[in-house]
Amino acid sequence: MNETAVVLATTLLKLPGFEGFRSKPYVCPAGYWTIGYGSRWVKDGKPVRAKTPPISETDAASLLLQSVTTLDSALSRLVKVSLSDVQRAALLSWQYNVGTPAVESSTLLRKLNAGCYVGAANELTRWNKATVKGHLIELAGLTTRRAFERDVFLGKRTVMGASHAMV
Repeated sequence: MNETAVVLATTLLKLPGFEGFRSKPYVCPAGYWTIGYGSRWVKDGKPVRAKTPPISETDAASLLLQSVTTLDSALSRLVKVSLSDVQRAALLSWQYNVGTPAVESSTLLRKLNAGCYVGAANELTRWNKATVKGHLIELAGLTTRRAFERDVFLGKRTVMGASHAMV
């Protein structure tokens, strides 16, 4: 496990405008039941439902850490070039939102593995859409989030102390 990158990614995901914390189940913009910091599953692996009991912020943080740690293992398997901790954190934030299958088939991963770091970073901004009521639409929050992840990946923004940077 890339411990520093995982901690940085969980910090990113807790920023306002990223996942945010909700103790009770809610439907995300893409139409999925989620809880905590955007988790679609609870600790035992069952999907979040409308009647899922509320979760504490501590339990949500634990669930987020568990999820990001699992994602980090998958990312390590997929990425063939070296990454800094902040680059890995930015990719983990993106992966948490889009899912590993999307990462596996992405142009971003192909560019990254070809050593085109800037090209890969620029691909992040293309992932600003979600399927809402059967239609793929651009979401302002995702546009802002992807720009932030891109800037973190390129070293133009920091993760720690960045909470003021997102609206």
